[in-house]
Amino acid sequence: MRDPARIVPMLDALRRVWEKNPDLRLGQIVSNAARSHGAWPDVFSIEDEDLLRGLNSSPQARPRYPHA
Repeated sequence: MRDPARIVPMLDALRRVWEKNPDLRLGQIVSNAARSHGAWPDVFSIEDEDLLRGLNSSPQARPRYPHA
């Protein structure tokens, strides 16, 4: 069985990216995060930790207006 503790960090990362980019659709966010893991991976098969890494390292995860 997969560890249920992985759910909250995944949802937190998704929320953070989506709130910074409200015009994106959920599928776009997930596809972009998965793409950072490879050329264009099969989103269905990507491991949760790889998707989480993609969400956290995505340019979409960065603040829209960084402080100078």
